[in-house]
Amino acid sequence: MAGLLVSATAVAAGLITAGPAYALTGPEAATGGQAAVVKLSIGDEATSRSCTGTLVDPRWVLTAASCFATTPGAAVPAGKPSLQTAAALGNGQSREVVEVSASAADRDLVLARLAAPVADIAPVRRAGYVSAVGADLTAVGFGRTKTEWVPGRLHTGAFTLNAADATSLTITGKGADAICKGDTGGPLLNAAGELVGVNSRSWQGGCLGTDPAETRTGAVSTRIDNVGQWIDQVTAPRSGAHVSLLAGGGGTMWSQSGDLGYGEYGASWGKVDGHDVTRVSTVRHGDAVRAYAIAGGRVYGEDLDLATGKWSGWGEIPGGAAGAKDISAALVGNTVHVLIVGSEGNLYAQAADYRAGRWNQAWNAVGATGLTHVSSAASGTTVRVQAIGGGQIYGRDFDTRTGHWSPWGAIPGGAKDAVDIASSVVGNNVHVQIIGSDGAIWTQFGNYDAGRWNDQWAKAGGSGLTRIGSIASGGTVELYAVGAQGKISNASMNTTSGSWSTFKELPGGLAGASDVSASVIAAPANVTLAAPADSTLFSQSGKLDTRAFGAQWANVGGATVNRLVGVDTGSTIRYVGVANGKVFDREYDVRSNKWGNWTEVPGGAGGVKDVAAAMIDNVLYVQAIGSSGDLYTQVGDYNAGRWNNNWTPVPGGTGLTDIASVKAGPFVRLYGIKDGKVHGRDFDSRNGRWTPWGELPGGISGAKDIAVSHIGSTVHVQVIGSDGALHAQTGDYLAGSWKPSWTKIGGGGLTRLTSASAGRNIHVYAADAGGRVQNITLDTSLGSWTGWHEIPGALTSPTDIAASTTK
Repeated sequence: MAGLLVSATAVAAGLITAGPAYALTGPEAATGGQAAVVKLSIGDEATSRSCTGTLVDPRWVLTAASCFATTPGAAVPAGKPSLQTAAALGNGQSREVVEVSASAADRDLVLARLAAPVADIAPVRRAGYVSAVGADLTAVGFGRTKTEWVPGRLHTGAFTLNAADATSLTITGKGADAICKGDTGGPLLNAAGELVGVNSRSWQGGCLGTDPAETRTGAVSTRIDNVGQWIDQVTAPRSGAHVSLLAGGGGTMWSQSGDLGYGEYGASWGKVDGHDVTRVSTVRHGDAVRAYAIAGGRVYGEDLDLATGKWSGWGEIPGGAAGAKDISAALVGNTVHVLIVGSEGNLYAQAADYRAGRWNQAWNAVGATGLTHVSSAASGTTVRVQAIGGGQIYGRDFDTRTGHWSPWGAIPGGAKDAVDIASSVVGNNVHVQIIGSDGAIWTQFGNYDAGRWNDQWAKAGGSGLTRIGSIASGGTVELYAVGAQGKISNASMNTTSGSWSTFKELPGGLAGASDVSASVIAAPANVTLAAPADSTLFSQSGKLDTRAFGAQWANVGGATVNRLVGVDTGSTIRYVGVANGKVFDREYDVRSNKWGNWTEVPGGAGGVKDVAAAMIDNVLYVQAIGSSGDLYTQVGDYNAGRWNNNWTPVPGGTGLTDIASVKAGPFVRLYGIKDGKVHGRDFDSRNGRWTPWGELPGGISGAKDIAVSHIGSTVHVQVIGSDGALHAQTGDYLAGSWKPSWTKIGGGGLTRLTSASAGRNIHVYAADAGGRVQNITLDTSLGSWTGWHEIPGALTSPTDIAASTTK
C-alpha cells in the first residue's frame, strides 16, 4: 500500500513528511474481497489528494482526519468538507461526501457522510477489543505500490502488531510490505476481518517515490476498538423532519418526499392523478397533507392520508371561485386559511375548520387590486401575507383570533419585476424569497421581534427559475424551485448564518412541472422512558440523535403499577397504567418536568392484566385485557373533558395476555398475544367499528411481550420470543401485505419492551431480568438495525417500560 498522511507529531519524530496523501506495497486485494473499503478523492486538480476509508455504516465512512485537515495536524471542524470529495465504492458506484464529523479529540480519525446511503455493501465489522502484541494484521488501501503511482486498485499488506497504547497501534510490515501514499485512512483488520485500526502514518520503505535508502516498513495506525461510543454517536440514525412535495404539470400531479435530516429524497416521483393544475399550495396537518390547487381558474382541495398512503380525490372548495391566478395556504391550529388572487388581481380568503368539518360558505374579498402572486405563512395565530403587485412586493397580516387585516405595506429594498414569491416563518420572523427578472432567487428578512426589515434584498443564487415554494424546518428554510424544462431543484438557507447551499436537482427525473409546493412536519428529537420498578415509577430522558441520556433513572413516585403505556399528546405525555388490576392515568409535562397524580379511569375495571392506548384528535382510546383474557375499551375525550361511564367489552376473542396499539390516521391498530401467537385488528374511530382478529403471518410462537410503532402506511410490530430475543414483523397497509416471516433481531434475556417512532426510525427499548434497559434502532429507509446500546442507570426488577418520543 502507498500514501498514508503524516501528522506534525510524526514529522517531529522523524517519519516521512506529509505529502498529498500516502499508500501499500503488498498484493492486490481479491475482487470483491474488501467491498467496504472506499477510495476518497479530495479536492480539485490544483489541490487534489487521495485517501482510503472504510464503510462503518451505510451512510458513513471512517478515515483519517489528516485526509481532510487544511494543514497538517489541524483539527477538522464538523460540517461540509472544505474541499469537494468523492468516494469510489467497491460496487463501482460513486458518492459525494457532503458532511464530515469533527475529528476525534485525541486521535487521527474523522467520519465522512455520503450523499446517499449504500444499500448493497455490508459495513465492516468493528473489533471490540485490542489485538494482542504479535498478532497478524492486514492493512488495505488504494495508495501507491512499489511500481505504480496511481494503481486504482486495492492492495493489501501483512503486518505484525508491535505495541498498543490508548490511541494508537504500532505495526511493522512483513517482508517488504509497507503502507504508502494514498493508504492514509485505510483499514487495519484482524484475522477475523474486523476493523482494529485506521492507517495514519508510515516510513513508506519500498514505496514508489520514496528514497531507496529508506527500508523501514513500520507504521502507526489509529486505534478504533475504544471509540465505539463516538462512532455510534456520530452515525446514530437521525430523526429528520419529513417533507412532502407536490408538483403540477403536464396535465397531472406528482408527489415526492424527503428526509431533511440527511437531505435524502425518494428515487422517483409518484403520480397522483390527471388533474391539470397550474398552481398548488400544501400544508401538513397531523397525519395528512392538505393540498389546494387551481385548475381552469377554479379552486380545488385534496388530502393525502399518510397513514394509508391514499389521496382523497379532488373536490371543489365552496364559494364558486373562478379565474383564480395564484393560491397560498397556511395552517393555524386546525384551521387552514386559503388565499387566492382573483381574475382582477384582488385578494380573496377562505377558511376550512377541520375540527368542525366545514368551510366558510363564500370567498371573502380582502382588498387590493393588481396582484399577480401571493404567499403566506403562519406565525402563531397570525397569517403573514406577502404578494406581488406590479412586480413589486407588499405585505400584510391577518389576525385569526379577531379576523382583522392590517393595511398593505411595501416591503423595503426596492424589488422590481418579481416573477414569483414564497415565504417561510422561523420563530417570529419572516423569510421572503422572490424570483427576480434575472431568473435568480432574491431574499428579504422581516424581523418582527425588532420591528424591521433588512434594507436590501440579497441575491441567493439560481438561474432560469420560474416558480418557487419554501418551507421552514427548524432553523433552516428549504426552497424548491421550478427551472429549465420544468425540473425541480432544492436549496437550503441556514437562518442563523444567512448562508445558502447550492441548488441541486431532486431525484426522480420529473420534467414539465408548472409549480411546486412543500409541507413539512418536524420529527421528534427527544425520548422519555418510564418504567415501574421497586414499587414506584422511574423515568429517564434522552436525545434521539446522540443517544445521550441522564446518568440515572429519576424516581417520580406514585402508585405501584405493573403495566404501563405512554401516549404523546403534542404538549404532554399521558400515561395509562395498571395497579392492583385497576386502570389509572396521569400526565407528564415534558417542558416543565412536572408529573400529575394517578387518577383512576372511570368505569370500575378490575382484574386487568395489560393495557394499551392511542390518541386520535385529542381523544384517548384505551384498550385493556380483563381477568379472563377478554378485550375491553374506554374512551377519554379531552376536547369535551370527559370519559365514558363504563368500559365496553369488545367481542371476538379471549385468552389474550399482552396487547399494544398505535394510532394510524383515523385507525387504532391493535395487536395482541394469545397462546404465544400474535394477532391484529383495527378500530375505525370514525364509525366505532372493529375488524375481526387475524393472526399475523410468519408463524411465531411463544411470544412473551409486544410493542408496535408506525411510520406512514407501515406498521412495525416487535415481540420478545420464547428465546428471550427481539423479533420483528412489518405490515404495509398501502400494499395490503405483511412480510412472510418474522425477523430475529437479537438480544437475550429480555422481559419487557416498548417502541416509538421518530422520523424514519423505530426506536425499541427493552428491559431484562437484571434491570438493564437497552435500545436498538431500525432505520426504515435502509431496513437496517443499529447495535444494542445500554441506557445509563440500572433498575430493580422493572415490570414494564414505556417510551414516548416528543419534539
